[in-house]
Amino acid sequence: MGRFKDETGNRYGILRVLRFDEIREGQPFFACRCDCDREVSVRGANLRSGNTKSCGCSRRKPMPKQRGSIQMQTLCGVRVWGKVKHPESQKTVCLTVCRLCGRFGYHTERKLRNRRALACECCRTTHNSWRKMIERCTNKNHDQYNDYGGRGVTVCKSWRKNFWVFFRDMRKRPHGMTIDRYPNPHGNYEPGNCRWATKKQQAATRRKPRRPA
Repeated sequence: MGRFKDETGNRYGILRVLRFDEIREGQPFFACRCDCDREVSVRGANLRSGNTKSCGCSRRKPMPKQRGSIQMQTLCGVRVWGKVKHPESQKTVCLTVCRLCGRFGYHTERKLRNRRALACECCRTTHNSWRKMIERCTNKNHDQYNDYGGRGVTVCKSWRKNFWVFFRDMRKRPHGMTIDRYPNPHGNYEPGNCRWATKKQQAATRRKPRRPA
């Protein structure tokens, strides 16, 4: 077997090691059977570190429970006309039309039902504002974290979890404007305390730097 630990018979996550498989690029691989009955070959180091705990089935989320036909439903800001074959991939997708600009597009049913699709490019600037708002309140590595998340500024749960709830409350970002906390500039990002504002409007409510004593 060589100079490596034999993992045969061990169990990692929902994988059971059946036997040694092969040496690949100097690393031992083992044949494993997943609880879903699929057999895969996994590097021994990945088993021991916990990086691989299944054949991948644990990462595959089931489709949400169907709520009737998706046709003619409005999801993620678009109207679903029906299912068609994508002209390039030939996969079955949903043909959609944007309710804002009238542009046609193709999206998978899974992403539409999970509200994960950025359904139209006309929403891109609004999506960027939403993403950056969350980053400066939650990402400690963000350049502006100390002025927002570091000071206790948060994003309400409904906005943080779903862009389309944010879009419903704030509507499309107007050209030349960004999100501003108003009327309480020291409050959180939440309905009733946010607006789209120009740079001049934001400067009027900006927190003034403290003068040294």
